[in-house]
Amino acid sequence: MRLYHFTSQKYGLLALKQRRLKIARINELNDPFEFLGWNLRDKRVRAFMRNWKNERDREFGIVCFSRKWSHPMLWGHYAEKHHGMAIGFDVPDGNDTYHPVKYRRARLPAPSDREIISADVDDLLLTKFTAWRYESEYRCFSRLADSIHEGNLYFEAFTDELKPVEVIVGDRSTITRADLAEALGDALTHVTSYKARPAFGSFNVVRNKNDTLWR
Repeated sequence: MRLYHFTSQKYGLLALKQRRLKIARINELNDPFEFLGWNLRDKRVRAFMRNWKNERDREFGIVCFSRKWSHPMLWGHYAEKHHGMAIGFDVPDGNDTYHPVKYRRARLPAPSDREIISADVDDLLLTKFTAWRYESEYRCFSRLADSIHEGNLYFEAFTDELKPVEVIVGDRSTITRADLAEALGDALTHVTSYKARPAFGSFNVVRNKNDTLWR
């Protein structure tokens, strides 16, 4: 299965050069409803869930991917307004490390008469409002204690199960072929790369087949 990670020009080149992806912290994600997919009208449930989310934030982070790269909002929101890049990774099919997000129109009812079970946790970790469906998001949860730690930042290293195979450079990017080749180095010579552009007949981002326009 191929998944795409969107990032800026600067940090995309750095990620390729250092062979790792930055882990997002749970309490810094751009959706305030993250991990709070239950109905929280009950004050006790609300307090419990906020504490539960803070506990997860101290223990785990997330690396986010998309199943596709053609949606223009992905480039606008996560690739520096089309100045950045999308890095494609091949991950094993059926791997239980990468989880698809569940998009829902309404928040889930909170269980009131039982303890949280594993199915509840899955719902809380993976539920997002349906307006985010365009992301086609997959998530990898990284235990912070097991990750690369530098200052306040955490990173997930490239592995055989998180292997970059494709780099799509944004239409507005100033990344040159030489810039990308330097970042990839000899260890990543198998990676396919090309530049994107807005489609002529639809609201999609597509490959620019005129390779002479990217120098």
